[in-house]
Amino acid sequence: MMQLKQVIYKKPPKNGKFYIVAIDGRGGASKTTLTEYIETLLPDFSVLNGDEYFEPDDNTIAFGSFNDERFEKEVLSQLREEKSEFIYHPYRWGDKEPMSDKNLKITAGIIVERSGSFAFNLNFDFKIWVETPAKLALQRGQERDEMPLEQGYRSWKEVWQPQEDAHFNKVKPLETADIVIDGTRSFEEQVA
Repeated sequence: MMQLKQVIYKKPPKNGKFYIVAIDGRGGASKTTLTEYIETLLPDFSVLNGDEYFEPDDNTIAFGSFNDERFEKEVLSQLREEKSEFIYHPYRWGDKEPMSDKNLKITAGIIVERSGSFAFNLNFDFKIWVETPAKLALQRGQERDEMPLEQGYRSWKEVWQPQEDAHFNKVKPLETADIVIDGTRSFEEQVA
């Protein structure tokens, strides 16, 4: 079993101030569940969930629904400048007001959790990939998003997964990950 805290703290952070950890995987891979578990192991780490920059409209559920321009300006550029505290404006799910000010303060490190995060132009200290079969990820995504079966299946199978597949074929996350976690097994059995 991997001792995550020991692995991360083995080397000083690349920027000399705080660690930057990416958690990536398919939609429905259990990235958020893993992130929540890792928060218990690394309580001094802040978390930024990429879904805070997912801005769906009435007709899309796709990789392109992330507001990457705003994410770049509000978050990624701040991390590149090694700022340990800044304000950003996450999307508020189910609220008429789409954005609110949120203060992010980084002490020991930050976990950036989002599908496609390995491709961000950041000097990550660690990249964690959650390996989950596409069929299981599809099932989990539908259950999580509570979509009617037909609508959910078509959205995920015909739009989201092909875009993810194209992206991951280009980025090759299994080759660039520092740590690969099996998304079909209990995280507690793999990481402590």
